[in-house]
Amino acid sequence: MNKIINKEHFSEKVFKLEIEAPLIARSRKAGHFVIVRVGEKGERMPLTIAGADLNKGTITLVVQEVGLSSTKLCNLEVGEYITDVVGPLGQATHIENFGTVVCAGGGVGIAPLLPIVQALKAAGNKVITVLAGRTKELIILEKEMRESSDEVIIMTDDGSYGNKGVVTVGVEEVLLREKVDKCFTIGPAVMMKFVSLLTKKYEVPTEASLNTIMVDGTGMCGACRVTVGGKTKFVCVDGPEFDAHQVDFDGMIKRMSAFKDAEREEIKKLGSPKCEITKSQHAEDRTAPWREELRKSMKAKERTDISRVHMNELDPEYRSHNREEVNQGLTMEQAQQEAKRCLDCVNPGCITGCPVEINIPKFIKNIERGEVLEAA
Repeated sequence: MNKIINKEHFSEKVFKLEIEAPLIARSRKAGHFVIVRVGEKGERMPLTIAGADLNKGTITLVVQEVGLSSTKLCNLEVGEYITDVVGPLGQATHIENFGTVVCAGGGVGIAPLLPIVQALKAAGNKVITVLAGRTKELIILEKEMRESSDEVIIMTDDGSYGNKGVVTVGVEEVLLREKVDKCFTIGPAVMMKFVSLLTKKYEVPTEASLNTIMVDGTGMCGACRVTVGGKTKFVCVDGPEFDAHQVDFDGMIKRMSAFKDAEREEIKKLGSPKCEITKSQHAEDRTAPWREELRKSMKAKERTDISRVHMNELDPEYRSHNREEVNQGLTMEQAQQEAKRCLDCVNPGCITGCPVEINIPKFIKNIERGEVLEAA
């Protein structure tokens, strides 16, 4: 467990937390993130490390209340403990002396941008930082950014502070007046998309730090997958930073919105001990006519006799000379065959054994009947 040493209220729903994590503080680099969990059955949340203090053995996280889990985290006070903080995870930011670099941050994305700005400045770059928010109250860490930047441009949607306009207005102002060698951008997905479109127009190489849905953070679940340059990448192990001009932002945004309705329902349950899937909910799903029909289609013994389907993999000789993904996934036919091995138990141990209590049987049975979208 990790103790909260300090808590600062940036705005109505944005908090800065300083947390005891000496091992992480010692090994983290710009761009790294951690997975945080509040409660033994809490959701796993990816949060980029905004700073570290080696002497105190602490790391800094900036969190915005968005859904149930982030609200639970923000409700913790100084002296209380976070159940788990795992990291550092992901690939560190590639830092070198590029020349002139523009760093564009929006909202809470400003926080993870700070260590990148600091590292770029230390490497000898001229750093021009563009900070954007809807209002003055949402511009965070300005003092720290100014200390490590040659210039800071402030943009607010309502013009309450700095210049009126969105982040791309500030970025283009710089691109029009001088040669920029590199751009880094962190913020809402739609913001990074338009920064990327702008810098592509001016042929400026750009790195975007992606903030996708994530579960395990080690590349096993595939929840954070994105398409980069036409290939599937995992944000947790291949990223979080990618060539922004190669990222399929539209696909990423669509995936990130998949659980909005469910999240709105869950936030209503804050304070209830029954946020997770309950046995009664599983029982209700299990009695659906299509589930009963599937169970009747095969005897349990027939299902247990089915051999396990092995994941398709690249040839060992081929993959020893490249870094392509080893596992190639299952064909639809293979997935359905593997799904038939599920007994659809009355008291499924796979649900109680899952750290976030995902309704695994429902997912598998939808695959068995060929309803891929229902399983997503």
